[in-house]
Amino acid sequence: MQRLFLVICLSSLFVVAESQENNSDLYALTNTNNYVGVSIVDLVDPYLSLLSYSGLGVRLESDYNKFFNPAKPVLSSYGRASSMVAMTINPGATASIIYVGADMAWGVLYENRDFRNFILKGGGNVNLDFGFKMNSRNVNNPVNIDVSTNLNAMLDLKYLYPTRKRTLEFGTKIEFPVIGCMFAPYPGLSYYELSSSKSFFETIHFSSLHNKQGIKQDISILVPLNTSTLKFGVRLSELKYMADNYQYRFNEFSLLFGVTYDYIRFTGKKSNIPVNFISPSK
Repeated sequence: MQRLFLVICLSSLFVVAESQENNSDLYALTNTNNYVGVSIVDLVDPYLSLLSYSGLGVRLESDYNKFFNPAKPVLSSYGRASSMVAMTINPGATASIIYVGADMAWGVLYENRDFRNFILKGGGNVNLDFGFKMNSRNVNNPVNIDVSTNLNAMLDLKYLYPTRKRTLEFGTKIEFPVIGCMFAPYPGLSYYELSSSKSFFETIHFSSLHNKQGIKQDISILVPLNTSTLKFGVRLSELKYMADNYQYRFNEFSLLFGVTYDYIRFTGKKSNIPVNFISPSK
């Protein structure tokens, strides 16, 4: 009887100790931002036209941020997927260019919280950018496709402003290309001629700061609600690059509205909901 009592006591202590250990574990939340925006677009594509085209567009974007190791909240993964549709016209309103674009990126950020109410992140990402342009008046070469990949530098600064009811968050994010490669066919050479001449590799150009300069900056404010956070912001994006002595340009100014929230995935019908969380946004 005494041995049975001892076994029960030891088993109870083991269960309690294991439960306390599991409750102390941290679980990494994924911080997600979903945006919709209205953009003013200005572009120049010498393959389609030497004139500047400007107009309006709509942008959809989603990004996420998650710590690799929640016990050491320093390094985090970053991912982004975005798409855009825009209609632009030339200064004389004699022709238009329809633009359809998509972008995907993945990177790593280092986080620093040494300064009170400030969150500083720095790192980089690798992105794949795709653009489809169609000119309404160009009969010989009405379509051009942009494909590029870049290693981009990133800097993210947030300031947390506590109020009586909630904590507001003011932030700015800067990103610019450092090195990569891009597809840019020679103006006047059709895609059929390009495939027939077997000079495809001549359309692949190495890019760095000497022939491709750009910057994308976001300024935002986050207002927390009960279950999510509203995000309002503006974006200024400027990009220009040279290929075959021709200059290409794509500028965008956007008004953004979105929702920010944290989530975690766990499997099993009988799985307990984790208690202790950590998020890159907190």
